Amino acid sequence: MLRKLFTAVCALLAFSANAQHSFFLKGNLAGAKDGQKVMLNYLSGEKIVKDSAIVKNGSFLLKGEVKEPVKANIVLKALVEDREPRTKMKALDEQEFFLENGNFNIEGANVKTALIKGGVVQGDYLILKSQLKPLKDKMEPLSKKMLQYFEDKNDKARDELFPQLRAVRLQMNKVEDDFIYQHPDSYVSFNLISTRSAVIDPKKFEPLFNALSPGMRNSQKGKNLAARLSAAKKIDLGQPAMDFVQNNTEGKPISLSSFKGSYVLIDFWASWCGPCRAENPNVVKAYQKFKNRNFEIIAVSLDDNKEAWLKAIQVDGLPWIHVSDLKGWKNSVADLYDIKAVPQNFLIAPDGTILAKNLRGQDLEKELSRLIK
Repeated sequence: MLRKLFTAVCALLAFSANAQHSFFLKGNLAGAKDGQKVMLNYLSGEKIVKDSAIVKNGSFLLKGEVKEPVKANIVLKALVEDREPRTKMKALDEQEFFLENGNFNIEGANVKTALIKGGVVQGDYLILKSQLKPLKDKMEPLSKKMLQYFEDKNDKARDELFPQLRAVRLQMNKVEDDFIYQHPDSYVSFNLISTRSAVIDPKKFEPLFNALSPGMRNSQKGKNLAARLSAAKKIDLGQPAMDFVQNNTEGKPISLSSFKGSYVLIDFWASWCGPCRAENPNVVKAYQKFKNRNFEIIAVSLDDNKEAWLKAIQVDGLPWIHVSDLKGWKNSVADLYDIKAVPQNFLIAPDGTILAKNLRGQDLEKELSRLIK
């Protein structure tokens, strides 16, 4: 009896010790069917790691190793009957969580509604999720309406709904900000800040970054964010716009400085960018109103395919100046202006300083109406 107890204790200790260097994700999903595949995806450095397991009797096990806590995505794939069209597949049953080495359990009817427990960071994430839930419940029906309005091309209803969506998003930002200040040493806080780094507003971003613990700020990822913040300050409002030269559609060099004395909108976009293309009608409207009133647009494309670039210009009817080096995300002007997401734009004053950024919808026309009498 003692020998069996000793063996069991040793096995438990070995499992616990092993868990410190690996993760074990055990799942029990009451609604899952035998043969369904569970997919686990997460980022390790620059590499996307993918793993999978097959459900049997509602259970599955995934194991592996991570160097540091990471945000992961787990998906339960639907079974598709041989005769059932794939277009009838259900929406993905998935959930995001924070994965680190240790023991994790996922319990529930399905992945989307399951409770995922394990690890300190996931514990922090559950706290944040509970704080955000009332706002997400409010956001979900509004988002569905907005999507429907886009599909129906109901611009009036879309414009009326947008302020409601924005108000809820701002409330969510406030909850996230408070979480960062209350949890300065959490990977969840660092992740929240990182997700806002695609377009950095230094005045909003810097206080949150400085709220992180010294350990977080001085990590390699923290230093990378600090470098991004430094770059963002160079293109903040009131700063001189950095000059550039890039070829237009005919291969002729165009410089920003040659338009000094005029209001200039530097518009970063791409033919493959849906939101960019959706925004183009608003930009066209503003351009037609102010094109003969000391206003010009230089559109910088992040395309790498000239044919697609030229076709989008023609289809969308964009009569202003277009430049690109056709290097995609490695575009030299995009790099100079620290562009990590599109669309983005900068309104430059006649004296060459940055007046405004990321004017959307009617905002560009309103700002030009204020400036150009």
